Amino acid sequence: MRNKFLAVYATLDNITQTKLNNFQQLLAQNNLFGTQTSDIPYHITLGSFPIHMKSELENLIKKESTLLSSFDINLVKINHFKNKVIFIEPQINDQLLNLQKIFNGNYADNYDWTPHKTLFCGKWLKCKKAKKLIENNFSPFTATITSIQLAEFFPTKIILNQPLPPTI
Repeated sequence: MRNKFLAVYATLDNITQTKLNNFQQLLAQNNLFGTQTSDIPYHITLGSFPIHMKSELENLIKKESTLLSSFDINLVKINHFKNKVIFIEPQINDQLLNLQKIFNGNYADNYDWTPHKTLFCGKWLKCKKAKKLIENNFSPFTATITSIQLAEFFPTKIILNQPLPPTI
């Protein structure tokens, strides 16, 4: 992964933020502390880009947010990337897919886009324990995408938070 890049992501609603924070507290109560980024709101990353695209991305986010509204996604199951990243997998719907197509980019790591909400990153054994604990306490639920954010990584800095109007 590159040291410095921009990411555009779809931020989840406050009720979902609380639910996901509860998973973090559960992990902490079980002495499971990961290396995942924890100083930004829970989100689904849409794309990553080089730093020099900051102004272009800010303008695109502002423009697109006037054409979009908030929308629901179903968070349906716990999954993992190579037993090193534990995440909640959303059910892909047309709205999420269309939003990602607008902000398609994989500058940071060159991986294909896989929609997910990271809950835990760490070594294999810790991930295995975290996954089991989360699975035992997880039920699918509906979340709402309420804003589009632009952030710089690393260190983490939120550059723009553009709310999406409520669905009518």
